Order: sequence, then C-alpha cells, then structure tokens
Amino acid sequence: MKFASSDSLHAKKGSLLLDPMKTKNFYLIILFAASTIVAIWLLSNPTPNFQTIVKETNKHINNIKNLPSSIKHAKELDDVDPEYLQKLGFRDGGEEPLEKDGKFPPKESFNSPVIVTSIEPGQYKQAVDFMDSVQQHMPHNLLILYDLGIDTAESSLIKKRCNSSKSCILTTFDFKRYPSHLKDLSIKSYRPVCIQEILNRYGAVIWADNSEHFITNKVNQSLTQAQKIGLVAWTVTDPTSSLTHPKMFQYFKTQQDNYFFHRAVESSHLILFNSDKIHRELMLPWVRCALTEECINPTGAQNVGCNYQRKPLFRYSGCHHYDMSALNVILGLLFNFNIKPYTAHERIFGVLNKDRITGKNLTAPMYISNLNHL
Repeated sequence: MKFASSDSLHAKKGSLLLDPMKTKNFYLIILFAASTIVAIWLLSNPTPNFQTIVKETNKHINNIKNLPSSIKHAKELDDVDPEYLQKLGFRDGGEEPLEKDGKFPPKESFNSPVIVTSIEPGQYKQAVDFMDSVQQHMPHNLLILYDLGIDTAESSLIKKRCNSSKSCILTTFDFKRYPSHLKDLSIKSYRPVCIQEILNRYGAVIWADNSEHFITNKVNQSLTQAQKIGLVAWTVTDPTSSLTHPKMFQYFKTQQDNYFFHRAVESSHLILFNSDKIHRELMLPWVRCALTEECINPTGAQNVGCNYQRKPLFRYSGCHHYDMSALNVILGLLFNFNIKPYTAHERIFGVLNKDRITGKNLTAPMYISNLNHL
C-alpha cells in the first residue's frame, strides 16, 4: 500500500482552501461593480425615489411594447399595393402631381359635379326616395348609383327608373378589385374608394348616402366654396377625438389630444373637387386607410355602445366611425385643425321625417334639415 507524501497532502489541502477564496473574490468583484454603478447613478440623480424609478421603468417598457406596433402601422399605410392606387388614378403611388390646371382632365365632361350614392341590400325604398329628390331638385346633374349587392329584382327596378332618365347610371361596385374587407359594409371602407373612382373619372362629386335627400336646388354657394377650397362638408356637434378609436391616430402619426376641440364633419354627404391638394393630401391618405383594414377598423373598434354622457365630451365615446373618423383625422392635419374653410353654410340635405311618414304628424315637414353647425 502506497501513502501520499506530506508535501502532496499539503498541496491538495491548499488547493481546496483556494477554490472558495476564488469564488468569494469573484462575488466581491461583482458586488463592487454593482455598487459603483448604483453610486454613479445616484450622483447623477441626486433626488431619486421609488415612485420615479417605477414610473421611468414603466415608460421604457411601454415604449418598447409600442415600438413594433408603430413601425407596423407606418409600414402598412406606405405599403398599400400600388396596383390598387393606380386603378384609382394615383400615379407613382400618389406622388406625381396633377396636370398644370390643378386637375386631371376628366374622361367624361359634365358642367356640374356628378351626384353619387350607394345602395346596400335592403335599401331599395330609400334609394328610390333619394332618386326622386334628385329628380326634383337636381335634374340636370348626372346621378350614379353604386350597387353594393342588392338582389336581382331590385336591381332591375332601379335600372328601369334610370332608363327613364338620360342622367342616371346604375353601376355595380367591383369588390374583387380591392381588399376583401371592403365587403364589410358596416365599416363603410367602400365610400372613399367610390368617391375616388368618380373624382378620377369626372373631376367633381357630390356624395350623399341615400338617406340624405336633397331639399333644395340652391347649391351655388357650396359649389363655389368647394371649387375654391377643394371640398365642402357638414359638421356634427362632437369633436373628432370622441368619434375615433385611439389606435387610428397612430396611422397618421398624430395624437388624440390634438383633436379634443376639432369639430368633426359627416362623411355621409360631401362635395369634392379633384384639385391637386385634395387628390394628394386628402384622397390619397383616405383611400390608403380605407384599403388598410387595421387602419380603417382598428382592433377593438366598434360602432355600438356609445357613451354620449361622458365627461369631458372630448373623451372617446366608445364608438368608432370608420371612414368618417379617418376623414376627420386627415382634415385636421390638412387644414391645421381649422374647420372654417370647408364648413358648409347652405341647407342642402335633409333626412325623412319619420313622424310625417308614419302619419303621426301630417303637418310636419317631409324632410328635416341635418345641418348641425348653425
């Protein structure tokens, strides 16, 4: 049997004692480094407190969480398929200006703006009433009706009515040309696209939902104003911030609080001329948003369950207004939050008076003006 020498035993024992010392020294170095970092931070921030630390930490965490979303939003709007934009008359993605006269030469020329509406399934009766109001007050304007999926029988009846007038066209909106979410009629993403199709072809448009009936032919003031500014619109009492889902503002690189006192306008009735400014700075971003589902219809957006009793009134009501919201966000940026240049002053449209229609009040007017800004 062999026994280890005393020298080897001392060496082994020394090695066993040295390992814990190395580990201890390593932790001491780490502790010293950490203490130094904390000391430097304390010197540069002489009055820190726990609340400040938590606040700043949460701020950075939120910035990190929001960063990918913001990048995604900006990229999506910029990356709308150029083919869609070219179909709608936007050359080189909308960057190329209009002709020297400030307007693309319309393929078909008319003395007055084209009147345009849409007909959703189940809207045959109100579409007929709308046509009658146009025939009564604006018979010399071309009327174009977009068929958004009405049944064959109703389509045939509308065509017969149009055939009796030389200034009426029923055309089917081709959903296949555009992203599939446009088929969701509740979000009205088709509306900016329809308007742009008409502007591109005819140069000027009076858009009115078929619930918005003409109550007069005195439209000269509004037409003159629209020719000068590019558009005329009718205001509502609510600010844009209350009708717009907070996520939509990210797409246009702006903040909700910019719109606390920006009065919104309806998108259900508008007058637009295809000037260079309207083409590139209003219609292009409006159409891009309409073609981008997460812009026009942000996750969590809905149009029911509105809270109109909220205080203050500029808070989000819980109801998003889709294409109308996008239009107003764009108008705020385009006109530096000044609504006066494009605000309408003539009572042109009205909605049917239900009391008169149901016989509850036969002396009431047939139409009620819906001009809210006066």
